[in-house]
Amino acid sequence: MDARVRRHFVTAAAALGGTVLFAYAVSKVGWADIEAGIRRVGWGWLAILALSGSRFFVRAEAWRQCMAPAVRIPFAQAFAAYLAGDSIGNLTPLGLIASEPTKVFLTRHRLATREAASSLALDLFLYSVSVIAMTTAGLVALLITLPLSIGWRETIVGVMIAMGVGVAVSFRLIGGTWIAGKGERPRWRARLASLREAVLTFSAGHPARLWRVFLLHSVFHILSFAEVFLALRWLVGRPTIAQALVFSALDRVVVVAFKFVPFRVGVDEASSGGMAVLLGWAAAAGVTLAIVKKVRSLVWTAVGLLLIAAHPARGAPATDPPGSARAHRT
Repeated sequence: MDARVRRHFVTAAAALGGTVLFAYAVSKVGWADIEAGIRRVGWGWLAILALSGSRFFVRAEAWRQCMAPAVRIPFAQAFAAYLAGDSIGNLTPLGLIASEPTKVFLTRHRLATREAASSLALDLFLYSVSVIAMTTAGLVALLITLPLSIGWRETIVGVMIAMGVGVAVSFRLIGGTWIAGKGERPRWRARLASLREAVLTFSAGHPARLWRVFLLHSVFHILSFAEVFLALRWLVGRPTIAQALVFSALDRVVVVAFKFVPFRVGVDEASSGGMAVLLGWAAAAGVTLAIVKKVRSLVWTAVGLLLIAAHPARGAPATDPPGSARAHRT
């Protein structure tokens, strides 16, 4: 089976599996309850749409801040490229494999390939750190909010310890552990070395820049939390901050773990419905929350696809500075 056939097979399987899971989640809670929840949200959906759009603005600016000032592209172009790349990532099971090259392609007339790839790798690294922080906060909130059994509490603590170990190992690897006498680095080690170089170059003399980007990613998560909190206010009445934080963390985990499922169809509904039950609400509240978020994702994806269609194909791509190494190569 060649790569193209395999990709089509994965796409079809992920879409089919997600559709079956979606149908199961909806049938289990009943469409009448979901429809009632959607009516309660009403015009508040526009506020949710605005909050989700503002998150794209924040992520686009975080990406711009990862670029060297001399090559930093205009905000409007970064926003258009980021939104278009996210749209492609949502539509296909390739996730980052599709979204990141799309951003590079759409900025190629203003930003050299090396600069684009390096800034995107740095942005993704710092975003991943913020996701781990957000997930940890959600797990802590879960421990505080629910009277969980000892087994569940031990599992959650174990997950947090595993994440901490994973972060420590990642920073150790990025810090450089390869001995030259071992010969040529494996490709994945070469990529880590390239990322380390990008981090060191970015922060050289200005370590506050790393914190600035991390702060922007934190604002992204705060806006995501606000979006969930508002939706839950319409769906369940008076959610606590901890409960909304749990749902926000769940959303980040699902996005990362199930990026290969287009729009996370079915996965969002099943996980949100299960979390709602765990928090003592009707499963319909969680499923409805997932559907509301799905609709706003469809809207922004449509905008991203329009931006791709409107992107000019003419013009020579920007070139890397003479003598510069290509990003992510040995």
